[in-house]
Amino acid sequence: MNYREYIYRLGKEDFYQFLLDYGKGVRLLEEGKEDVVFAVYEPLQGFESIEVREIKAITPKDSFKPITLGEFVVIPPWLKPIFINPGSAFGTGLHPTTQMCLKAIEEFFQEGWSAIDVGCGSGILSIALKLKGANRVVAIDIDPQAVQECKANAKLNHVELEVYRAQPKDLNQTFDFMVANLETHIFFEVMQDLVKLFEKRAVLSGIYKKDELREMLKLLRNYPLKVKKRISKKGWFCLVVDKV
Repeated sequence: MNYREYIYRLGKEDFYQFLLDYGKGVRLLEEGKEDVVFAVYEPLQGFESIEVREIKAITPKDSFKPITLGEFVVIPPWLKPIFINPGSAFGTGLHPTTQMCLKAIEEFFQEGWSAIDVGCGSGILSIALKLKGANRVVAIDIDPQAVQECKANAKLNHVELEVYRAQPKDLNQTFDFMVANLETHIFFEVMQDLVKLFEKRAVLSGIYKKDELREMLKLLRNYPLKVKKRISKKGWFCLVVDKV
């Protein structure tokens, strides 16, 4: 949002009397021996401004960014930190597919929903879902190392996850929301089982280049799914789909 800033110049005595009468804050720009230059955000009756300029308001979210100081990190309270131990499981937040999933979760997941993370890896997406207000999160992976790391990272972040070594076909449950960050060929192998796992919305990621995207979109036409949003980053694609 933009604002107008009105610049005035007054003699010192007049300026201090003005402050007493005005009763609002001003921005002091320059104080000389005889006069003062200051700014306010509304025109002043009876005074002639020396300049009027447009300024952009900077919100705290724009100005306060995380700061790393040695082993310390200072972050604003509206951010949701996720702690991940470096391990062998996929998912440190550096890969474009993980970043797109996090973006989709932030935008399209609704607080209070239940969720399942298929191919959970390190558990970063499961933890994000819990931090976004999921009432229940189940995380599954076929790699036993990933299952162990996901459990350890859940404990590190003080969130409760149900973590299992399993495939989609092994679960006889449904969830409001599903995130699946998988290789494209796996979607073709298990899509029928994936569709049974969620009732409302899903995030499907791990699709590389436009050829895989076209094949994936063709595959989705076989199921009661509607693409709500397409996200891309560095040649990778992520699809947000709704059940219809």
